Amino acid sequence: MSEMVSIIIPCYNQAAYLPKAIVSLQSQTYENWECIVVDDGSTDNSAEVVKDAALKDARFRLIQKQNGGSASARNMGLKASNGEYIQFLDADDYMDCHKLEMQISLMQDQTIDMSYTAFKHCYSNGSYSKQLFVQLNERTIITRWGLGGSIPPHAFLYRTKFIKDHDIVFDEHCRYREDWNWLISCYQVRPTVATLPEYCGAYYAHNEESKTSSYMKMQSGNFKFMAYKARYFHGLNKLLWAYRISEELWIWLLRMIKYRSTEIANSILQIPIGWLLAAILLMPASIWSILVYFIKTYIAK
Repeated sequence: MSEMVSIIIPCYNQAAYLPKAIVSLQSQTYENWECIVVDDGSTDNSAEVVKDAALKDARFRLIQKQNGGSASARNMGLKASNGEYIQFLDADDYMDCHKLEMQISLMQDQTIDMSYTAFKHCYSNGSYSKQLFVQLNERTIITRWGLGGSIPPHAFLYRTKFIKDHDIVFDEHCRYREDWNWLISCYQVRPTVATLPEYCGAYYAHNEESKTSSYMKMQSGNFKFMAYKARYFHGLNKLLWAYRISEELWIWLLRMIKYRSTEIANSILQIPIGWLLAAILLMPASIWSILVYFIKTYIAK
């Protein structure tokens, strides 16, 4: 019998987007999966959407909880999962119909801990970005995440044994960049990783109501996460994290000049003074990576 995939969807007031995510699962060519939707205290009819899907397809399951954030919702989904593989999916995103089949075939052939595919951004006007792929390792996740080096969470597929053996969970005290934090935890234990760079398995929706709907809100969240995460790094990774903070400082300075706004200065001041001074000292070194980022993002599109 084929191995089961547990698909975990954290959901908070996403009734308008859930049907598309549900259809993308029902269209999967790999059919042995369960979908656990964790309703994180929604006040809309998200739960009713899932209940209706479950009446027609027993592979869907609804768990309801008080609002506690997407990290707690995903952890609850992990505890309730029964599959040999874990697939995360946000309620407003969706997957290509061959994604599970392609990745499971790849991971079974090589006995791999995790894998990921290329992806596309999709916008409310119906347009799509070009196909994107990033080659990840622990260093690039620390220094390049969010600077052309990030991948949406549903591009990944994980072997459940890998997650459980290393006791990897979402940090429920981390209120910003939970996905970034999760991948740091995964890559710090040296997983075996396979990729499908030519295949677009994930579609990442740009929702104007999300936490990352504006540059300033997104960068404020970055600084708050950097301040929170600084205490957890040791050795060379401390230097790499200070370097990443320096990159973010360059972006803030450039945006402050462009928009003439200092609205997120308080987020920067949450970074411990020692880390902030180290990041400032590293800014001459990080200017080159920021120039490359801006050229790739805004000029060489």
